[in-house]
Amino acid sequence: MANATKTKNNDSLDKIRADLLRPLPMPSVRTIVVLIIVLMVLAWGIEGTRPSAINRVSGIGDALGAMGNLLGRMMPPKFEWATGTARDITIFGQTTTIGWPIVVTAVFETIQIAVIGTLGAVLLSLPISLLAARNTSPHPAIYYSVRLILNFLRSIPELVFALLFVAAVGLGAFTGTLALIFGTIGSLSRLYAEAIEQIDPQPVMAVRATGAGGIQAFMYSVLPQALPLLISYSIVYFEGNIRHATILGYVGAGGVGYLLFKYIGTSDYRALLGTALTLVVAVTIIDRFSSWLRSRFI
Repeated sequence: MANATKTKNNDSLDKIRADLLRPLPMPSVRTIVVLIIVLMVLAWGIEGTRPSAINRVSGIGDALGAMGNLLGRMMPPKFEWATGTARDITIFGQTTTIGWPIVVTAVFETIQIAVIGTLGAVLLSLPISLLAARNTSPHPAIYYSVRLILNFLRSIPELVFALLFVAAVGLGAFTGTLALIFGTIGSLSRLYAEAIEQIDPQPVMAVRATGAGGIQAFMYSVLPQALPLLISYSIVYFEGNIRHATILGYVGAGGVGYLLFKYIGTSDYRALLGTALTLVVAVTIIDRFSSWLRSRFI
């Protein structure tokens, strides 16, 4: 009997060794079915997104060629100077005009929209997330109602909110800020709620056992546990709102988007490249600052 057991163990080891030495694992029926479904979905997606008669290209090669032609027309980049700031200077016999680029002012406005829009969304999402989390919502009816509202808000893009607020309050940065707040609340509240649902319930029960109320339990047990995730989500959404605020300028909601719209409309591709390069520098600086901020709190 001992020999039979030993032989069985050796067979099992040989099978494990053979499986490990096999270059690719043997696919199961379920894996094959999943791969077939994935391939069918990809084929369906390619069929719907391939170039059509209204496009200027017939394939990826033509598209790359068209992009190369566009990049050639964008060189070298140029900047539009603010009124009254342009000055001619001579360096090594060459006269050059310099001044204050209006794109810098527009980028500053875009960052202001993103900062206030994200901050407003954070302040509103915190109490909403308590109602949208299973472990802190006071009643299932409130939980499902708040979740339904968040789904509604999350289904509407920031650009649609911007169009609505432009019609309601007019053009400008304030409109873009409102659009970012309402466009961010839906997703940010859901992420906050999921972070709160992941906390350890034992500290919460310990604080409640001392006679603390709901606000005290949140401040001393829920918030400290969820805070790293809340900060991380907030920083990520701030970085995303920089890009969203740029797009909102297309509909008159302030920021650098207006300049992009103007340069594209007038086919001033050199100025468009200058604006894009300024945005790249600004986003890089913000990314480094966000990384530093994340390392301090997480």
